[in-house]
Amino acid sequence: MITDRKGRAAYPKTFRPSENQIRKGYLLNRLADCDWHLGRTAEALGTSYAEVVRRVRSAGLGSLLDSHVVARRLGEDRES
Repeated sequence: MITDRKGRAAYPKTFRPSENQIRKGYLLNRLADCDWHLGRTAEALGTSYAEVVRRVRSAGLGSLLDSHVVARRLGEDRES
């Protein structure tokens, strides 16, 4: 809320995050809950490692990933 010099409400408005911000926040919280381990996060979300990587990249957080580790893991998953 924005107030005037006397402390009265001058511009009361609530802000709601966008759906993308909500999804990004949820994903970040799940990653943090799993100590930023993608495999454990995938298990917690009931999805695959590749899907977690896709969601992280889609959320614009791809720079948080170690691309060599991800590539190696995705390659191992394809071979199995």
